[in-house]
Amino acid sequence: MLKILVYGFPSLPLASLYFSIYVLLGEFYFDNYGLSLSIIGSTFIIIRLIDAFSDPIMGYISDNFISKYGKRKPWVIIGGTIFVFSTWFLFVPIFNSVGFNYFFFWLLMATIGWTVAYAPYYAMGAELSMDYLERSNVTFCRELFTILGIVIASLLYSISFDFEYYIFRNGISSKEGLIQICIFSSFAFLFSMILFLFGHKDKKEFSNNKNNNFNIFEIFSSLQKQELMRKLLFSHFINGLANGLPPALFVFFVNSILKSPELTGFLLFLYFLGALMGVPLWVFLSSKYDKHRVWCCAMIYACFIFMFVLFLDEGDLTLFVVICIFSGLALSADLAIPSSIQADIIDLEFLKTGKRLTAQFFAFWGVVSKAAIALSTGIALILLDIVGFNSGDNNSTFVLFWLSFIYGGLPIILKIVSIYLMWDFKLDRKAHAEISLKLKN
Repeated sequence: MLKILVYGFPSLPLASLYFSIYVLLGEFYFDNYGLSLSIIGSTFIIIRLIDAFSDPIMGYISDNFISKYGKRKPWVIIGGTIFVFSTWFLFVPIFNSVGFNYFFFWLLMATIGWTVAYAPYYAMGAELSMDYLERSNVTFCRELFTILGIVIASLLYSISFDFEYYIFRNGISSKEGLIQICIFSSFAFLFSMILFLFGHKDKKEFSNNKNNNFNIFEIFSSLQKQELMRKLLFSHFINGLANGLPPALFVFFVNSILKSPELTGFLLFLYFLGALMGVPLWVFLSSKYDKHRVWCCAMIYACFIFMFVLFLDEGDLTLFVVICIFSGLALSADLAIPSSIQADIIDLEFLKTGKRLTAQFFAFWGVVSKAAIALSTGIALILLDIVGFNSGDNNSTFVLFWLSFIYGGLPIILKIVSIYLMWDFKLDRKAHAEISLKLKN
């Protein structure tokens, strides 16, 4: 269990910053530095797609680079350091007035750092265990720390401690909140890397002497033959689009629909607190039932809860609090179960071909995940700009309707598609048990 905790802990500071970039940063540069929503949205799309399609290269490097600290750890440390360093310049601009070039450059640098760390880190998780159930425990532990990091970032964005009067203050400025997130995440990252590097010794890593040359066509060929992987990737992409829309517009929804900007951080805290509370539930259900069915049920549940968002108006805070908590419960399933299913499919591919391209497959997983986030985040902001949204209180009923629909209605439609794709997924508990038995023999 210790090795799982040490592995999962770096997710806390990294997720705290990653969440802040794609949920809080757009509104920060829109309100404080005058960048248009279309420019911010387009930048997110361009940068994230560059990041996504560089992941397979990083996956190959991670699969083939070996040091005394392993073939995964050095890249996680190097990439994570670049990521944390760059976010300081994004969250705490060094100039009083910054424009597109500054925003683009430091977002690109942060994204490069994330790319270097992402594929090796997720591949390492897949290699910690070969057991069907323990794999779920690994991914849930990682996503538990991820959610905890987001919860802490949400609190830091909304409250601060007044050392003069020794009290907590809420309703702080976005700039002050982002500075607090940076300080906390930097120290937490340093501590996590010490544990990550020296906390435990890795077991013998999976090796694959057939994988010395980077051959992207080999992976594409595997994907063409592997129907289960294609179906999972497409379903994960559609669900990723659904999950990316509400966070991208959360601050705008709270400010303009509910008209409670001072509660933004607290409401985000409740949403991810719900996700944190959901972890043991989904761990238990995944241990009793097939993973794909548990995931589908989580998505169905999320659709039911989230449809009430469409009827919210100014002052409906109590109902939105309930929605935040109960819809958050489903998030932890979305984060952990799909990547656990993918690790099972990699076992099937290894059984068929004798090749374990773990990091390269997880790099393609990163392409799908990051492309979904890039498109959903960017398109949400661009659509908001197209309908004429502005930062004041004079948005028309037409504009506010589209804000609510993009925030709450469109994700439901996308999740229904994802549920349809995954409901009859063929790789269940019984099938994986047979694969594991053949691999052991």
